[in-house]
Amino acid sequence: MPKTIRELADEFGVSKQAIRKKLDANFRANYVQTVTRNGVQTLIVTNSGYLLLKQHFNDANNWKPKEGEFTSNTDNRSTDTIKLLNQQLLIKDSQIKEKDEQLKSMQKLLDQSQQLQLMAKKKITELQTTTLNQDKQTSTYLNRYKNHPKQKRNIWWNFWS
Repeated sequence: MPKTIRELADEFGVSKQAIRKKLDANFRANYVQTVTRNGVQTLIVTNSGYLLLKQHFNDANNWKPKEGEFTSNTDNRSTDTIKLLNQQLLIKDSQIKEKDEQLKSMQKLLDQSQQLQLMAKKKITELQTTTLNQDKQTSTYLNRYKNHPKQKRNIWWNFWS
C-alpha cells in the first residue's frame, strides 16, 4: 500500500526532512508517484520504495554505536573540535618550552652582565685607590722638596763673585 512522506516519517520515527533527503532523483523516478488528493498534489512512495526506505531506516535505527564511537554530526564536530584543541595545546606547549629556553638564556646573560659590572666596579675602585696613593706619594715628594733648604742653584756665579 503506497504511503505519503508524512506517513513514512511517522512510521519510521524520523522527520519528513529525513525522508525527503533519501528521495534523490533516481529514487523518485523509480519509486515515487505524484497523486492529487483533495486538490493538492502529494508524493506517494510505492510499495517497493517503501520496503527500501523501511530497510534503510530500520537498519539505521537498530544500529548501535561501538563503545567510544560517536554517532552524530555534532559528535563528529565535537571530536574535530577536540582534535583541533589538542593540536593547539601541543603548539602552545612547544611555544612555552621555547619561551622557557629564552628565559634561561636571558637569565644567564643577565648574570654575566652583573658579574661584568661588579668586575668593572672593582677595577674602578682599585684604580681610584692607586691614583690616591700616587697622589699622596707625589704630594709627599713635593713637600720634601719644599722643606729642604734652598741650594744654590747658580753655582757658576760663585766663580766671579
